[in-house]
Amino acid sequence: MTTMVPRATRIPLPIPIAYRRAGEEDWLHSRIHNMSESGVLFGPTSLEPGTQVEVIFSTPTPIGSILPGQLVCVGEVVRATEVGVVGARLGQRRFLLES
Repeated sequence: MTTMVPRATRIPLPIPIAYRRAGEEDWLHSRIHNMSESGVLFGPTSLEPGTQVEVIFSTPTPIGSILPGQLVCVGEVVRATEVGVVGARLGQRRFLLES
């Protein structure tokens, strides 16, 4: 018997996102299309599935257990479209504190 696990609720959130491949220095900029507690859909970008990424974005509202604020997250690109929109599963995340 197969158990279906419901997908996390996706929230349209057209906000800026900065991203880079893990280990790279330069940040690139794009826009979030939507996000959930487990991941983010953003683009345009040329990232491919399997790429480890770091992202920075600032949520104006809680998304599941993610509190509002500027976050730095580590994740992996899990899907990409022909038009350069990618879905990344988010793993480790932490708030970015400004000094």
